[in-house]
Amino acid sequence: MNEYEIVVVDDDIITLTLLEEALAEFSVLIMASPVEALHACREMEVPPLLIILDVNMPEMSGFELCVKLREFISEEQSDIIFHTSSSEMEERLKGYEIGANDFLIKPIEVQELRKKAKSIVKRGKKRREDKASTESNSQLIQAVISDLTEQGILIHYFRASSKTSSISSLLNLIVKTASNFGINSSVQAKYVMNDIEYRQAVSNEVTISALERELLDRLEYSERIMTRGKRLFLNYPPFTQIIKNMPDDPAQAGRFRVHLAIILEAAASQYRYIVKTDEVNLMIQELEVVQKRADLENQTKNRQVLDTLTELVDSVESKIFEYGLTEEQESELLQLFRKSTDKAYDTIDNAMTTENLRLIMQRLKALRELSQSQDEEAESIVDVELF
Repeated sequence: MNEYEIVVVDDDIITLTLLEEALAEFSVLIMASPVEALHACREMEVPPLLIILDVNMPEMSGFELCVKLREFISEEQSDIIFHTSSSEMEERLKGYEIGANDFLIKPIEVQELRKKAKSIVKRGKKRREDKASTESNSQLIQAVISDLTEQGILIHYFRASSKTSSISSLLNLIVKTASNFGINSSVQAKYVMNDIEYRQAVSNEVTISALERELLDRLEYSERIMTRGKRLFLNYPPFTQIIKNMPDDPAQAGRFRVHLAIILEAAASQYRYIVKTDEVNLMIQELEVVQKRADLENQTKNRQVLDTLTELVDSVESKIFEYGLTEEQESELLQLFRKSTDKAYDTIDNAMTTENLRLIMQRLKALRELSQSQDEEAESIVDVELF
């Protein structure tokens, strides 16, 4: 239905014609039947700014019509003016009581009517513009608050995810973060570690249906982001996620889609860090075992060598005295031999130290590589946040 500035209701055709001509500069709906006028006003998406009613009409009095109109049209939305031949105070009091804003006495002065109509229409338009502006500002404020809340959820996720040390804790964090957005989801991680394939799935519901598990498996071969109605499917290896209840509001759904994609992409980076950390920890454990075994073997061998050298020294010292050498010759020969054995002892010690240093250097290199990978992952997460 068309939008009208003024509605006029009067059962007298002559009066209607007069009012229509007087209000020609406005968009006016002329109605002779109060019942039809009531129905027409109910059907209007936007109520008129001014309604002019005759008091005495056969089907329904102007007062009765005013009462029914005020059931769905407030005084802020529309002014109601009665036009009547009576000037009694009782009639005016009754009109004001049921929601009328003014009275015009018949015969109507055209100039007075135009003046009142212009003032009411102008005031009504200004009121609607102010209301629309207020609502727009309110929506903007709500959008800003909502956006800040969403950003807060993301910041909390990034802080918490950087502290996760296992895939299961990361999966639970992803689902919990989605729940903070008011979203139900299931997420799965499928990965290989030490030549063994692992698959973990978490949902904020009690169980994950067989169909959901199948979809989570198949998503790893799909596009990054897919939408089917209110469902969103994400694939950021090794993670796949099903969102079950995306919001109806397109703007909010668009923001959530970006947020959830960022979360899963960041989770993929954190996953690589967790895997590398586990690999390094395992490598360090293996090195420690190797080092202990090597130290034990070296100690055994060194004891054997030392025992052999000691026996050799004792044997040489006893034999030297049998060769009939002078004391000076014996002293020089023993000194030369002891230098050789001391050098052998030093060589053994150095060999042990060198082996220990080699193992330590290997561990340090591994830790250095881990540190570098952490820096790379941190940079990638920062890039994701700025996406």
